[in-house]
Amino acid sequence: MEKLNLLIKGGKVFTDRKFTEANIAVKDGKIHSITDLEAPLPPADRTIDARGMHVLPGLIDTHVHMREPGFTHKEDITSATQAAAAGGVTLAVDMPNVKPSTNSYERTVEHKALAATKAVVDFNHWIGPPADLTEVDKIIAEGVIGIKVFMMNDTKRSYPHMPELGILSYGHLYEIFQACAGSNAVCAVHPHNQELFEWIENRYFWDKGLTKPEDYAHALRYGDSIVYDTAFAALFILARSAKVKLNVLHLNTYLGTLMAEWYYKDGVDLSCEMNPPHFFITMEDVKKRGPYVLGSWTPPKDQEALWKVVQRESLPFPAFWGTDHAPHHIDEKEIGWEDMWKAHGGAPYVQDYLSLFLNAASQGRITLERIVELGCEIPAKRFGFYPRKGVIQVGSDADFVIVDLNKERTITKEQNYSRAGYNPFEGWKVKGVPIHTIVRGTVVMEDEKVVGKPGFGQFIPVER
Repeated sequence: MEKLNLLIKGGKVFTDRKFTEANIAVKDGKIHSITDLEAPLPPADRTIDARGMHVLPGLIDTHVHMREPGFTHKEDITSATQAAAAGGVTLAVDMPNVKPSTNSYERTVEHKALAATKAVVDFNHWIGPPADLTEVDKIIAEGVIGIKVFMMNDTKRSYPHMPELGILSYGHLYEIFQACAGSNAVCAVHPHNQELFEWIENRYFWDKGLTKPEDYAHALRYGDSIVYDTAFAALFILARSAKVKLNVLHLNTYLGTLMAEWYYKDGVDLSCEMNPPHFFITMEDVKKRGPYVLGSWTPPKDQEALWKVVQRESLPFPAFWGTDHAPHHIDEKEIGWEDMWKAHGGAPYVQDYLSLFLNAASQGRITLERIVELGCEIPAKRFGFYPRKGVIQVGSDADFVIVDLNKERTITKEQNYSRAGYNPFEGWKVKGVPIHTIVRGTVVMEDEKVVGKPGFGQFIPVER
């Protein structure tokens, strides 16, 4: 009988869109066979006993700020991908707001080579809009996921929304959409109405000395979230005209979900990323945790709208989770208690988001099947990784996260693999924990401890 590299025995395996007790055989990094429990077991170099646990496809997180090069005091490629492994993520896609920014063909090639020496899990890259849009064809030919645009620049700080990546002109944005459409490339956009937000900041907050964490949260949501919703509307309309593959980041409003559904039904080629913190962070968290949850508060009506999207029998538009894992050093956050606009925006999320949703599943708020759909299947299909990634079937990469739905833990910063030095969910109790993470048949997290080596992760090109 043929000898295998790995055998996973007796888990409840998500395959063929349902959970089935099965054994999984792995050879040469691929799923060799999926058999029932009574089938004879071939010899294997290693066996994992998954009885009593659930075996999910490895998660795909298409929004991870790894901060390297240029900002490695916040995070680096190794620490970010270690955190990903700890959270059950087997494919992580990083962002271009590094230094120098990844916004040219030359820097794309350099960045791929850098990550290949440091990543613990598999990876890909978003590339910033190049100054010379004729480079888009060459950049996309490198197999990267697509082009990332920020519709904003920071006020009172220069990072993380850097001037060279901020596209504030609708005409310039439309040109980028046209270039992406011509290359059959996805364009991901951070939605923001810069002119409107600056008007709100100055007129209703700064002039009145309102700069605390709650003030910043309310500024972003001023006028029933008009900063976001006007941006969503512009993106859908421009994308419809340019016929681009649009990936809207940070979908987080009631009206945004309605617009996404309407434009998707009307034929716009769109997908929408939803960030896990927007499902959970409340104003009480903002008051208690302040700078550590900067920008993550979602008003109750909008938060309820996000839950309704994921709880529908079938999704109204292609939606998925991207964590926006965006660490900053703790020293860059503390100033936020005095002036939130000066604190760097973002927090480490990739390590804990699966547990948050497994805990929600234990409460009956979401099904395990929907967790797999949003965390694995939809991003794999939308971005060209399927069926290599995002699914457990014969011939696919042997990427798994094995979870114990009954295990409970308390989230603490001491568990972090991120370099940030804090955890936005500090003290939260969750039921449902990733135990093992496996990438291409190799265990990178074992018994909740990351054991994967830097440089093991591979660049996974998009299939277009």
